Amino acid sequence: MRIPRFPALALVVSAFLSNGLHGALPNTDVRITSPWPAQNTIITMLGYGNNLVGTSAVAKQIPLFRQSLPHINDVPVVSMHNGSELNPEQIISLGTQMLFIPESMKIARPELLEQAGVQVLAFKANSMSALRERVLKTGDALGPDARQKAQAYEQYFAHNVDLVASRLKDLPADARVRVYHSMGNPLTTTGRPSLNQDWMDLAGATNVAESWFGPNKRSAGEVALEQVVDVNPQVIVAMNKRDADEINTSAQWAGVDAVIHHRVVVNPKGMFWWCRETSEEALQFLWLAKALYPERFTDIDMAKETRDFYRIFFGLHLTDSQISEILQPSK
Repeated sequence: MRIPRFPALALVVSAFLSNGLHGALPNTDVRITSPWPAQNTIITMLGYGNNLVGTSAVAKQIPLFRQSLPHINDVPVVSMHNGSELNPEQIISLGTQMLFIPESMKIARPELLEQAGVQVLAFKANSMSALRERVLKTGDALGPDARQKAQAYEQYFAHNVDLVASRLKDLPADARVRVYHSMGNPLTTTGRPSLNQDWMDLAGATNVAESWFGPNKRSAGEVALEQVVDVNPQVIVAMNKRDADEINTSAQWAGVDAVIHHRVVVNPKGMFWWCRETSEEALQFLWLAKALYPERFTDIDMAKETRDFYRIFFGLHLTDSQISEILQPSK
């Protein structure tokens, strides 16, 4: 039996706002820095994008992120000390009160930040559970208003998980579509454990690279073309159109099932790439599940889902052409 569609997002968000903490006003004075591009998106979703005083060069280059935060053009890019460590002097010079980073990011002389009263919030990454936890903890850190929005987002995310699981629960293991995901270039991919593996699991895909990296902690890296050709993926999800174009036009890829049957797709990209550490992950596995098993998701309109998501969670009213660009990126 199918799970009915999620009630209008506006109703859910309204329920949280009306049943939650009344008078939860935003902390408009807090100064936030994050060199983590996808975390910039989460901060913006929770209503604190205008509080960013230090950001990422990648985030500043994304059109929808720039539309959401016009002032981002004037926000400094966080630089790295010796090419690999955050420069605490710059963080302090920006008047930063909260610094959001991944746990793996190093800080040169972290004691300087502590002495300056900078609150460093370092989060785990590279898994779906870590992402969901990060949204909730970011909401907790920012205040009651952000916490309510984070809880509404978590409810939406959980419902999409349940919906997709329900639609795919009787899918035989041998009927799962074999998927290869390219990220950054056609021969860079990820296995288990990873965030990419998690969204493929949720969408009912078989990640052909699942076991390719063994004990590699990052479970990611470059692979040989022959390895991909040998497993013959039925669908290829390219992180960007450049990769998809190369795969589709290269004679070396021509014999792969996904190329033969025109099933090389470009991953959606909005405020950030849906397949990465962004809150848009709530749409990623739903999009992929529908792409792989359309007959099981005939009632899911990804254009409508996309329009509603950005309107409710980001306050963006997207045009049809913008939605088309998100779902079928041209670059």
